[in-house]
Amino acid sequence: MERKKRIFFLLLINLTLAFLSLYILDFLQIIDYRQILQQFPLLKEVYQAKKEDPDLLSKMELDKKWQILQQKEMTYQQDLVKLEEEKRVIEEEKEAIAKAKDEIVAMRENYSNELAVQNAYENRVEEVAIQIENLPPAVSVKLIEKQEDMMIVDIFRKIEERAAAEGKASILPGILKLMDPDILARVQRKMLQ
Repeated sequence: MERKKRIFFLLLINLTLAFLSLYILDFLQIIDYRQILQQFPLLKEVYQAKKEDPDLLSKMELDKKWQILQQKEMTYQQDLVKLEEEKRVIEEEKEAIAKAKDEIVAMRENYSNELAVQNAYENRVEEVAIQIENLPPAVSVKLIEKQEDMMIVDIFRKIEERAAAEGKASILPGILKLMDPDILARVQRKMLQ
């Protein structure tokens, strides 16, 4: 009896190993155990062979193509976002450049206006200096005292320049003697500044 148990046990182990081997080989898709077991009449109805899907390969290829297409679409979307961001940055830079250009044009116009005002002022100083040189000293003093203090300073400097350029003596000392002492003091303070 002991021997029969041992034989039965070994037979059971062999069958188990055989089924386990079949299952592993089926799992690795080396063989299909359903086709093998289907050949036994008792197991024919229980184990039906796997039906291969004829479109399985094309479906898998289609899935791969679909995934590639989705990845490309995501990449294109990301590229589109980057391009829109770059476009926005370029637009901001264009606006900044246009603003800077407008500021430069305004500065140039402002400079031109200031230069025109300065030239007009210098021409006026030159004209008044020439008039003072050609008028009698008493009339010249009245004309000078009507001007603003800074203009008087510039007129005096222009008279000195013209006298030095022509090599003549300046008429300025005679004019200073006839001027109102308060105005003269104010003008002299501004000349020293």
